[in-house]
Amino acid sequence: METLKFETAVGASSQLAELSHIMDSIPNIIDWCIDRFTNYVLLSVKGINIRATDIINTLDGHGIHATQLYEE
Repeated sequence: METLKFETAVGASSQLAELSHIMDSIPNIIDWCIDRFTNYVLLSVKGINIRATDIINTLDGHGIHATQLYEE
């Protein structure tokens, strides 16, 4: 199982609700969570055979910018 970490600027509750729907629709994701920091939100995604580019492109298609930080 892979864990991918992304930095994103999601902050408003409407954006968080949209993020929830988007993340739940991406195949092979087992779990995901967000952690709020002062300047950004850390999105952690766990799954099997997941690719950062797929997640970034899907989020970008919904107007949510994400940058991959690292992979565990």
